[in-house]
Amino acid sequence: MDRSVSIAERVAVADLAGGVRVHLLENHANATVDVVGLIEGGLRGEPPELPGVADLTFAMLDRGTQRRDERALAEALESNGAVLEYGLGPEVAVLSARCLSEDLALLLEILGETLCEPAFPEAQLALEREETLVALRESAFDTFDRAFRRAVGRLRGEHDIYARDPLGTEAVVARLTRADLAAHHRRAVCAAGLSLAVVGDIDPAQTLDLLERNLAGLPPAGAAAPANGTGGARPAAAGAAWERVPVPDKEQVEIVVAAPGVSRADPGFEAAAVANFIFGGSFVSRLNQQLRDAAGLTYGTQSQILSGRDAGCWVASAGVHPDSVERAIGMLRGEMERMAEAGVDAAELEMAQQHLTGSFPIRLETNRALASLLLESVRFGRGLDYVDRYPARIRGLTLEEVNAAARRLLGAPEPVVVAAGDFGPRA
Repeated sequence: MDRSVSIAERVAVADLAGGVRVHLLENHANATVDVVGLIEGGLRGEPPELPGVADLTFAMLDRGTQRRDERALAEALESNGAVLEYGLGPEVAVLSARCLSEDLALLLEILGETLCEPAFPEAQLALEREETLVALRESAFDTFDRAFRRAVGRLRGEHDIYARDPLGTEAVVARLTRADLAAHHRRAVCAAGLSLAVVGDIDPAQTLDLLERNLAGLPPAGAAAPANGTGGARPAAAGAAWERVPVPDKEQVEIVVAAPGVSRADPGFEAAAVANFIFGGSFVSRLNQQLRDAAGLTYGTQSQILSGRDAGCWVASAGVHPDSVERAIGMLRGEMERMAEAGVDAAELEMAQQHLTGSFPIRLETNRALASLLLESVRFGRGLDYVDRYPARIRGLTLEEVNAAARRLLGAPEPVVVAAGDFGPRA
C-alpha cells in the first residue's frame, strides 16, 4: 500500500442500486480480501417482547440458505480458506468475511445468499437455540456479567441496549420459531441499513459488479422496526449504598462501577478516551497502580467507555477477594474523585499520547482492522480522513481538554456500584 498518499484519497465510495453504501480500498500487498459490513439496528431493533430474536436471527444467517444447506455453505467456505461471520452489537449487527482474492466471487455469492435468502432450517435452529440456552444458564453464574448488567440496568434502565443480555431470556429463546426469525430478518436486513468496506487485493469495478449482482435481492428498506432499548443515564440517588448480587460458590467478587458515557460522535470523545486510558485503560493505569501494585487487591482492573452514536456508559471493574470488597470500592471511588478534581499531569498525558499514536499503525496492519475503522469513522460523522488525522488529533489534545473530559467522565455525583459473588461466611 502506498503510504505517500493518504488513506482517504485511496478509498473509492459508491452506492449500489438498492442503496448499499460501499467503500473500496485496494491493497495488493498480499492476495487476500476482507469485507466488513455494518447493519443498522442491532439490539435496538429487537421487539421488546422477543428478547433474543435478534441474536438468534443473525447467528442463523449462515446455517442454510434457499440454495445451500449448512454443510454446503461450510464446505464451500472452508475448502477455499474463506470465513464469513455475523455478530450482534447494541446499535449494529456486524458481518466479517475474508478470502483469497481469487475466491472473492464465491465469497460475495455466499454473502448475498446469507443476507438475502436465509432459510432458517428447523434442525439447525434447534441446535442453535439449545446452544443459546446453555450460554444463558452459564451467564447466570458469571460474576462480571451479573454485576455489569445490574449496574448498567440501574444506571440506564434494565431494558436498555447496554444492560440487556443480547442472548435474550431463557423463557423467550426456548419458544422462538422459524417464523419469528424470518420476521426479524425482514425488519433488520435491508439495503438502506447496510454499509460495507472491502479492503485488499481487489479490482474496484469488478468488486462493485459482484456486489451489485449478489445483493440485488435486498429490499430497499426493512419492515417497521420498534424503537427499543435506548435508556439514558439515570444515576442512583445520592448516598445510595453499593448493591450485592449473590452468586454462590465463587472465590472472587466482581465489582462494577457504572456512570454515563460519551458518544463516539461527540467532539470530545478523543479527550474522554485519553482520560479513560490514563485512569484504567492500560496495564500501567492509575487503577492498576493503586489497586493491584500498591494494595495487592486484584490481579487486574480496568475501565472503558462503551458507546456508539448513543452515549452509552462508562464502566470500571475489578475482581477481588470477598473480604476486600469494601476496601476496593473505596479505593476505586477515591481514584475517580481524585482524577475528576485534580486531573492528570503533563507527564501522564504525554505517555498516553505516545502510546495511543505509537500503537495506532499496528491497528492498521490488517485489512479487516482498516475496513472496520473506515466504517466506524463514517458512521460517527468523522469522515474518511479520520484514519489519517487520528494521530495528529491525539497529539493535539491539551491538558485542559483532557482534564475537562476527566471531570465529565469520572465526576458523576453518585455512580452506580454493584458487586457480584459469594458474600456468605468464609470457611
